[in-house]
Amino acid sequence: MHKTLRSICIVLALALFSACSSRDDRGNGRVVQKAGENAAPEAADLYWKRVSGPQGDWIADRMGNTIPLTRYHRIVVISPGAVETLYLIGAEDSILAIPQNREPIWPEEKTALLPTVGNQARPDQELIVSLEPDLIIGNTMNVSLVEDFSRRGYRAIIHGAYCMDDIFNSALLMGLLTGREAAAEHLVADKRAKLSVIKTELEEHPLRLKGAFLYAANPVMAFTGATLAGEILRILGTENIAEGLDAAQPILSPEYILTENPDFLFGSISLRIPEDVLAADPVIAQTRAGRKMHIRTVPSSLFLRSSPRIVENLLELYKTVKEFSQDL
Repeated sequence: MHKTLRSICIVLALALFSACSSRDDRGNGRVVQKAGENAAPEAADLYWKRVSGPQGDWIADRMGNTIPLTRYHRIVVISPGAVETLYLIGAEDSILAIPQNREPIWPEEKTALLPTVGNQARPDQELIVSLEPDLIIGNTMNVSLVEDFSRRGYRAIIHGAYCMDDIFNSALLMGLLTGREAAAEHLVADKRAKLSVIKTELEEHPLRLKGAFLYAANPVMAFTGATLAGEILRILGTENIAEGLDAAQPILSPEYILTENPDFLFGSISLRIPEDVLAADPVIAQTRAGRKMHIRTVPSSLFLRSSPRIVENLLELYKTVKEFSQDL
């Protein structure tokens, strides 16, 4: 039973890394430039985009759900990342309710006091409707629910991210939706500045490490470069040993792990402690990562939660890989 539940959780989590509503009032227009110099340049490729149509400007998600670009005051937020973003830009007064979540949603001392609408995978639809929201922000685990709300005439959209630009772009657009545009632009500028510090340091002192984000054992499975976890490894200036593999969810064979001989390994999702990573395959102990115990486990919220707070977590990982580099 526990193995089945764990498998279900892994599948749901991985839905975030994969890459419609039938409402007649959809924007279906051209992509328009978002306000602020921090807007991502390739808007058409992002999870959320701003579009312009005959009836005005809209925000559309990748699933085809659209909402008018206007100010919202009563938002049911089923995405933990969106909750954190709204707090970061000072728009928490617009939050009606949030999901129950196994991992705390920042700022925990405040979000713990908010009404909840069930877990983020299967929220209570009747309870959501009873709150009379003017906007529902879902997540990638309840795509059909958001589509159903859209068909019923509610303004609903899915919040997700496949890359850092997705996270920053959605923060800017949530600023537009809540009247906190300036705060959102300031937030994004601050986070990008922090990432630029890492880039500058790496240009002067490259790390030359290789590793992987592992998320399952029996068999060992890793995140490819086409995921947010893969992008994190690139930002850290490290080589992802799963980067060139074709499968969307590649399995790392014992022979492959030994040949690649990673300098470090990060475990997450079903791998909750370093011992889980070591136990995933006996050959891990024979790698540089295993011999040096360059193994850490990372909360899945680091790269499964589409929140700008990912930057602070990423800075902590950067300190960790720098320590690994000095230990080789």
